Amino acid sequence: MTSVVTPAPPISPPRRSHRVRFALIALFSAGIVLSFVPRYLGFDASEARVGIRTDVPFHYPALAVHAITAGLALLIGPLQFSARLRRRAPRVHRVIGRVYVPAVLVAGLAGMVVAVLTTSGPIAATSFVLLDVYWLGTTIAGYRAARARRFRSHERWMRRSFAGAFSAVMLRLWLGVLIALQLPLLGPLYHGSFGHLYSTAYVASSVLAWIPNVLVMELYLRRQRPAR
Repeated sequence: MTSVVTPAPPISPPRRSHRVRFALIALFSAGIVLSFVPRYLGFDASEARVGIRTDVPFHYPALAVHAITAGLALLIGPLQFSARLRRRAPRVHRVIGRVYVPAVLVAGLAGMVVAVLTTSGPIAATSFVLLDVYWLGTTIAGYRAARARRFRSHERWMRRSFAGAFSAVMLRLWLGVLIALQLPLLGPLYHGSFGHLYSTAYVASSVLAWIPNVLVMELYLRRQRPAR
């Protein structure tokens, strides 16, 4: 009896839509980092873009550390998912991971401090704390999977982790959208107070910045065929 061995199909290159999506995510991430992070490098509280608790001396240092390390994670995060980089330079991929994971750990812990001290109210505080818990949890799970050489699981967890990191981008996008949508209500609802309008938009953005990311990522992962 003669058996016929069917050759494995060649690995197809990433589809154009995947390349476009990767490029957009990387560009948005870099844009946010370059726009918002440099002001925190000097540790000058007057440069802060959010309210600072003057009665808590470590509020601004925690914010600056969070901004810098989260910015680093956001900047290098997309490179983790470059199949070409993993294939051609696996050592570089590992170095990126060894920078990304500690950056997230520091950013997440500092972010919890900042969230608890936020001047934006309890809804924003709760949302940001939950985001940091999600971000830290998924990153640690991804690291442990890599250490156990469960690379498929590692990739899935790190995608979840970056969904948390990308909340920095979505926070700014949602904030702009919600401010624009509410401008017609500036007079009738907010009595001309742009500060009140901004605060409302910011609180809503603190929730919208990450929960849709998590849901979309879970839907994306469910659509991926399991590795054989």
